[in-house]
Amino acid sequence: MNPIEHDFVDILLFMGISREEIRNEASFAKDYGFDETQFICLALYIGIFFKVNVKESEYDELVTVGQAINFVKRKLKID
Repeated sequence: MNPIEHDFVDILLFMGISREEIRNEASFAKDYGFDETQFICLALYIGIFFKVNVKESEYDELVTVGQAINFVKRKLKID
């Protein structure tokens, strides 16, 4: 597990997702039942934790855990 994936696990654990439920293809809305407020909190945590700007227009890039990880990698310019 790379550092970004490890940090995402920490964020999701903090948000009440069990370690067993965390997988790259999991959808924040469908699998975790995130409502709009929880999703906004996730976007804020991503911004704070990784020191990246997450614009509201980019929210559609954060549908699954894997997409969110790739989003952060793109923002940080990590391959």
